[in-house]
This record gives sequence, C-alpha cells and structure tokens, in this order.
Amino acid sequence: MKKLAFASLVLALSVSAVEAAPCVYDMTPLPVTQGVVSGITPTGVKLRDGTTVILPDELLAGVRLNQKLAVRGLVSTTTHTVQALALEGNPPVCPSAPTIPRGPFAGSPAYDAIHP
Repeated sequence: MKKLAFASLVLALSVSAVEAAPCVYDMTPLPVTQGVVSGITPTGVKLRDGTTVILPDELLAGVRLNQKLAVRGLVSTTTHTVQALALEGNPPVCPSAPTIPRGPFAGSPAYDAIHP
C-alpha cells in the first residue's frame, strides 16, 4: 500500500510541472496501460515490456527514465503501441485545451480560403 501511495505522489509531482488540465471527455472507458519508462522518443516513451506509448507534448515533458507510468488511451490491435490521451489518476490528467488541434470547419470563412 505504501508503494502505491509513493508512486501516486511521484506521478502527481511529475505532472505538476506540466501544463495539464482536467479531461473534457470521460476517459474511464479507455484501457489503462502501465509500465516503467525505459526510453524516451521524440513522440513518446518506450516501456520495459517493449510497448511504445505516444504522448502529447505537454504530457511527455514530465516523464523521466525509470519512472512508473500509467496512461489511458487507444491500444493498437497489430503492434505494441498505445496512443495515450490521459495520464491515469483520480481524476485523469489530460493535455490542456489549446493543444487540441482546431482548424477551419465547414461553413467557416477560413474553410474555403486558398492559401498560396
């Protein structure tokens, strides 16, 4: 029980330095993938079991080598890859709203604009 409390504290401290926000969407139906970080890549991390976790930049900034990591996200059916959408916690931690890509939508003035 003490190990779990310590791991939660370490995760909370590492996330506090990251610009994160409460999740806009319900992340509880997504599967949890957990492990220990063995390597950091430009798009995410590699876990000791060989799983590649793709993380948003804001969440990647707080991850360190040999850190226990638990994420909620989409699991690939063909490779050992997870597209992480949130760090597991109570409540889960998501990237802040500005990192969600927003572009022109149908009917907006920018939608039909041609840019050279």
